[in-house]
Formats: sequence, structure tokens, C-alpha cells
Amino acid sequence: MEKYLRLLNPKSINYEADRIDGGSASLTAQDVLLAMSYAKLSPLQDNLIRLKYFGANTKTNVEIFSRVLVGRYQPLFDAAGVSQVYHESIVLIALTEFCLVPASYKPTDRKREVICGFSDTTVRNHMKGHIETVAADLNAELIIGEDKIFTQVSKTK
Repeated sequence: MEKYLRLLNPKSINYEADRIDGGSASLTAQDVLLAMSYAKLSPLQDNLIRLKYFGANTKTNVEIFSRVLVGRYQPLFDAAGVSQVYHESIVLIALTEFCLVPASYKPTDRKREVICGFSDTTVRNHMKGHIETVAADLNAELIIGEDKIFTQVSKTK
């Protein structure tokens, strides 16, 4: 799916040298955009795809989107008894690890401490499991969005 979404970023693809559709000119960036418009993505899926693939993954955008996502996970955090102070930091860490870190990044308590500003002990004792739950949910939503787009792309062929 990532190969199709990379068609939309003109800086990352040479259309003459790197064809993903078998060398024929049947699939273009416009086809992928059209497929995305018909895919009926949820707002969360749309934003995750933009953050993950389209270069919207700036630190400012991630911070803003993490504040918006806190409301989605509020009932989950409340049911688990997580203090209100940690809610935004949990989502910020999960979203940062989801779309801002390089492939060589390995999550540790100290790295997460730098992202959120709490101590590594606080991250380990109060946030670690919840960060992984939020990250798994974000990944699941991205996969669903990619599947919707891929289904629409396959209908255009």
C-alpha cells in the first residue's frame, strides 16, 4: 500500500524509472487521489495517512493531533485508572513513535521520557502499557484506511 501512497509525493518518485504498476501508464497519482476520495476514510484514518505518508508529520501537527485524540482514548484511560495528568503525554508518545521516528528507533523509557517530559520511572510505571495500547490502535486504524484505499485502487484497474 505504501508504494501506491508514495505516488502522491512528487519528491519521492521518478515516474519514468520507478513504475509500480508493471511499467504501463495506467495508474497515476490522480488515480490514487481519486481512490482516496472514494475510500470513505474516517477522519482519524485520513489524518493518520497524512501524518504517516504525506509529510504532514511535523512536531507541531503531531502535538495538535495528540490533543485532539485524547478525547478518543479518555474512556479507556478512565477505566484503567490512569491519572488525568498523563493522558495527553501517553497519546503524544504513541503518535510520535507512530509517525515521527526513524525506522531504527527502539522505544525505551528514557527516549519516551524525552518526548513527554516525565521521568523514566513515571513512564515505566504509569504510561508504558497504555502507550502500547494506543499505538496498536493507531496502527490498526492505519491498516483499515490503507485497505480501503487499496480496494478503491484495485477497482480502478
